[in-house]
This record gives sequence, C-alpha cells and structure tokens, in this order.
Amino acid sequence: MNSRNHSPRLRIGTWNTDWAKLGRVRRTVQGEHIREALAGPDCDVLCVTEGFTDILPNERNTIDGGSDWGYNYSVTSVQHGGSKVLLWSKQPWRDVKCTVSEELPRGRSVAGITETPAGPLTVVGVCIPWEFDHVRYGRGDAKKWQEHKAWLAAFERLPYRHAAGKTIVLGDFNQRIPQQRKETPYAELARAFTGLEFATCGRLKGAPELGCSHITHTTDLIRLEEVGIWHQLGSQEKPMPDHFGVWADFAIR
Repeated sequence: MNSRNHSPRLRIGTWNTDWAKLGRVRRTVQGEHIREALAGPDCDVLCVTEGFTDILPNERNTIDGGSDWGYNYSVTSVQHGGSKVLLWSKQPWRDVKCTVSEELPRGRSVAGITETPAGPLTVVGVCIPWEFDHVRYGRGDAKKWQEHKAWLAAFERLPYRHAAGKTIVLGDFNQRIPQQRKETPYAELARAFTGLEFATCGRLKGAPELGCSHITHTTDLIRLEEVGIWHQLGSQEKPMPDHFGVWADFAIR
C-alpha cells in the first residue's frame, strides 16, 4: 500500500518466541538473537506470545496475562516465569486488564491503552488455545479444538471487535488465514473477529508459509506497505523459534 499522505505512522509487531529466554544456558544464544531481532524494526508496540520479558527491547512498559494458564507445568518447568502473552510499548500503559474477560481462560490475554505516534491506542494481546489444548496435555479432558472454539465464542461477546477506533488485537491465533485444513474452525474465527480487519492474512512476502501470528485492527487504521517478517529459520549458531513473527506500519485513515 502507498504510505504517502498517511502520517504519523505507528509500527506494531507480534511473535511467538517459543519460550526463548536469556540467562538459561540451553536457551542463551537463542534468547540473545531473538532479543536483537525484536529490537530491529523499532516497533512502537510489541506482542510476544510464549515468552519472557527479558527478550523484549527493555523490561519497562511491559504488561502480561500472568504465568498461570491452567497447565501444571506452567509453574514448575522451563516455562516458569514466562507468560503466554506479553505486551510491550515504548510508552507506559494505562487501564490495564490482565484478564480481558472472566469468560476467557486465564493467562491468555492482556489489554491496555498506550500512547503512540498516532495517539492513544487500545491493544489486546492474545494467545488463542491450539487445537490440542487440554487434549494431549493439561487436564486431558477436552476434545480437539474444544478450547479453541470456546475461546472464540467468548471473544465474540467482547466489545473489542466493534470498538469505535484505534484498537489492535494481535498475537498467536493458532489458525492460518485463509483456511488450509477443512477441520479447522475457520468460520468461528471469522465470526469472532467480525468488525476487525486482518493485516496479516494470506501468503506474506518472504514468509515460508501461512502464519499463525496475526495483527487485526479497527477500520480507522490502515496498513502501510508490506508486512515485515521475523524468520523462524535459524542455524546452529543462531537458533530461532519454529514460528515466524510479523510486524507492520499503520496510520489513521
């Protein structure tokens, strides 16, 4: 998209960093590399899913959904101290909601308002349950896609999808857009996010495949130019997560 005549711009990014962390011996190289990569585009707002605060550009102005997301291992193993979803901004947050709604599973969402070059912005970070949530692990009492569908049904009742303006909802949606597999509850996802526009759907330039990390926004925001990619492919010296991240520039229409 042509970026002329749209100013000021704000840069938003999201990446599932697969629990990469500084300070843990087996993850130090990966954590340092991802921290450097996250800082590279100079985003105004970042959403990191399955991550730790120490890989963010700095640990100030960070809010999170908490370290307890209903799995026993969330407080006892390598993920201890991490969060399913974190939001970071260059500016402080206000009106923070660590639990966006009591209807949503704990630990998987966080919301707040922060100042940006385009003015105050409401940001909602999410990590939607994957298809096997509490099927293979956790409680072990759910059917495939059950937790995912329940999350979407609860989010559908929230006001963010019909916000008046300057609202971003982003994070790990655990679905590719457009639909790749017939079994995925794509119709439920589309219905839950009615009223918001996807900036990251389809095959993105430079991406190896369709991704699960997405940025959605209210219609008063317009995406500028191509979506940027944080690649998941690394090397023995610079290992990376098995997800790729996305970032994009926006302005007020």
